[in-house]
Amino acid sequence: MKFNDLEPVKKEEKTDEIFQYINDERILRVLLELKIFKLREIQKEAIKKGVFFRKSFLVCAPSGSGKTLIGEICAVNNVFQKFGKSIYLVPFKALATEKYVHFKKSYERFGVKVELSIGDYDIDDSKLEQADVLVTTYEKMDSILRNFSDKEWIFDISTIIIDEIHILGDASGSRGPRLESLIVRLNEFLHSPQIIGLSATIANAKFFNEWLSSLGNKTTLISSDIRPVPLQYKIEITQNKDSTIKKIIKATLDNRGQILIFLNKRKSTQQTARNLKNLVKTHISESELKACKKIEEKLNAIKGRHLELKKVVKCGVAFHHAGLLPKERKLIEDAYRKHLIKVICSTTTLSAGVNLPSRVVIVKDFKKYVTSGHNIKNFSGYYENGDGFSYFMPFSANSVFQMLGRAGRPGLDTEGFGYLLVNDLDERDWVEDHYFQNVLQFGVYTPKYNDLTSGLNRINTLKEQVLLRIYEEKNITLEKLKVFFQKTYFWYGIKNKMERQDIPIDQLLMIQEITPTNILKLHSDPQKVKKLMINHHQIKITKLSKSNVSGYVKSDFGVFFTEFDTDVGIRCTCGFQNGISNDYSNEQFIFEFCDHITAFLVHLINIPDNNFQKYVNDIVPKSVKHQYVLNYLFEKGLITKRDDGTIKCSQFGKLIIRLYLYPVSGVLIRYKLENTVLETFQDIVKEAYEVLKAEHKVRDYRLLQPILEWCDEEPLDDILERHKIMTGDLYTTKDNLERIITFIGIIAIHLSESDLDLQEDMTRIAEMAETLKIRIHYGIHEELFDLVLRLDNVARIRARILHNAGFHTATQVKKQNPYVLDRKTGLGINLCKKIINGK
Repeated sequence: MKFNDLEPVKKEEKTDEIFQYINDERILRVLLELKIFKLREIQKEAIKKGVFFRKSFLVCAPSGSGKTLIGEICAVNNVFQKFGKSIYLVPFKALATEKYVHFKKSYERFGVKVELSIGDYDIDDSKLEQADVLVTTYEKMDSILRNFSDKEWIFDISTIIIDEIHILGDASGSRGPRLESLIVRLNEFLHSPQIIGLSATIANAKFFNEWLSSLGNKTTLISSDIRPVPLQYKIEITQNKDSTIKKIIKATLDNRGQILIFLNKRKSTQQTARNLKNLVKTHISESELKACKKIEEKLNAIKGRHLELKKVVKCGVAFHHAGLLPKERKLIEDAYRKHLIKVICSTTTLSAGVNLPSRVVIVKDFKKYVTSGHNIKNFSGYYENGDGFSYFMPFSANSVFQMLGRAGRPGLDTEGFGYLLVNDLDERDWVEDHYFQNVLQFGVYTPKYNDLTSGLNRINTLKEQVLLRIYEEKNITLEKLKVFFQKTYFWYGIKNKMERQDIPIDQLLMIQEITPTNILKLHSDPQKVKKLMINHHQIKITKLSKSNVSGYVKSDFGVFFTEFDTDVGIRCTCGFQNGISNDYSNEQFIFEFCDHITAFLVHLINIPDNNFQKYVNDIVPKSVKHQYVLNYLFEKGLITKRDDGTIKCSQFGKLIIRLYLYPVSGVLIRYKLENTVLETFQDIVKEAYEVLKAEHKVRDYRLLQPILEWCDEEPLDDILERHKIMTGDLYTTKDNLERIITFIGIIAIHLSESDLDLQEDMTRIAEMAETLKIRIHYGIHEELFDLVLRLDNVARIRARILHNAGFHTATQVKKQNPYVLDRKTGLGINLCKKIINGK
């Protein structure tokens, strides 16, 4: 449909308010067709300050505040004004699909061409060139930018809309640091495009906005705490949390509300759902019970479904966590949106990326987990439980308010309620102090958000980003490398902290060797140093050699032995260690030492002996040898130095970047290919599993045997029951293994081409990896490949039935009479016709 085909907007349709802000007939028509007759304050502000004229914005506001519409109408306006292509970036594939469907439904009728790109990292989709709006994930856009040589359409991008931009501060994985790098590189590449950042509320929005502006295109901050449905926070002290939850749920269901309950363990979500099913069942109608029964039937049809889920769903309650299959999670989410499911008990999988508002949200425990002092490597970030030996890791304030922020359903509720459950007065005081502000002064709970901080503070992240910059520049000087990182949010934040301002950026980023004094500044909080020297009663050096300085630190909690060693790294008997070894998977960068290492290093630095300091200045930096990024990249053959002193990527380094693989993982795969005997499929699976373990994609080996059984065509339900695992975990591990085995095959080919001595062996391994990929994906032996890959409606079970009946190829099946095929296989005449005809 084109605008020329539409009747002009009638005057009576133009409300005074909307007409005051929007003059473009086309934008006005879009909004009226979408039944938007009134603008919210943040939307008015964006329009007044130039969102239609390519001005950049950071919009920080709660969920449901209307910030998403700012990005959408900006993208649509770009099409109408012929400004160029818009990219809508989101963190998760599921969210990208949701946004894509929304864009197509809402805007395609007005001539806006929308495309979705969330596939494999190296797929080139020609349709992207024709798109007006491309919806994609951060990672996919990063990959596109790394491999842009055949993608001229990138230069047509004029606007980048970054949904959930606050995820930049998530350092727990790769997504935050990669987004930060992507923003800097897109700004450079596209010469300061329009950026619309959509963020949840953060504490330092002004500071973050200043960083965005520093990249070259002035960014305007729009910040609001106004919610479409007011939210009331409550802290409930209870000795029996389950009983309190039931009381809250009963009162909410009596008034036809819905409830989300957030728990910190999967097992707890299932247990809580079981405990609530009888209560919830008594509060839903007969028609709703019938609808829930249909959901149960749909769950039963899913292979590998969670058997516990159907038992609670039929009562109007569900649980939600990463152990479920995507199909199961979607069924639950859709049923909740339709108000059929009344209560969902969830881990934090539901707090981000899924739009499921409820009247009441309950956070059962603000602690992620509790541990003893002997089980944690680094005390930083942990809080004492009270006995001096028990510690807990809390959810961040931003995570808590992301969960609680789901309370209040627009159009259904006049008020939302967010409950935090605590055990006693001490816990209530802790929660009030850490999550809320000015409680005593005003008597109401006002959120205290965390600052948004950079995730570029981990060694593996820095290795990747330094290598990526060298790759993109082709030949780069150290000075140019430093200039790039000076543009990052990481450096912008560090340079504004006075206590660390005097650390040169190349030392800070571990690009060049660092002094012991700067190591102390980098790895410890200066505010704690004086306090530590008071609390640690005695520090003594027990050994000094050319390669080692060690000793003990005596504190109120005991005696801890510490050492700096040029061979083994840094260690403390509290559990902290940052070692040097050939096991590259263990290399990590920890910004804060444990208290004992910090106190010991302060003691070493302060000893007034020049000869002694020579030892310290040599030993301490060498103890963190493998943390020097350039050293690492040179040593592992990822980069090389040219005759003119510039640095360039090696062929192996280029391969790692194009594969979208962390350098440490690529090096580990190469190490295993060169140093491990890989004779069988099982050998490759086991080594690929080790890589996953190094990447922290799996925690232990309990999923290894189930994967091998899956490849050997063991029935899925038998595997799940035998090993007591969940289908979601098995499938996620299966997908990750398939990814790593793909990389094993590609790197094996690279080695075969670069080293003639390895050619025969690596070619064999590459061929095995290609076969194994298919086996892992489909859970079949090689003899079933042709049937599964070439026939519709045939997977592992039907393929085995066909093969056992004597049909070994797709051609044999397609030539067969359907009645004969049915007689020989028992698959049913209708299914046999579909298999033969490809329908």
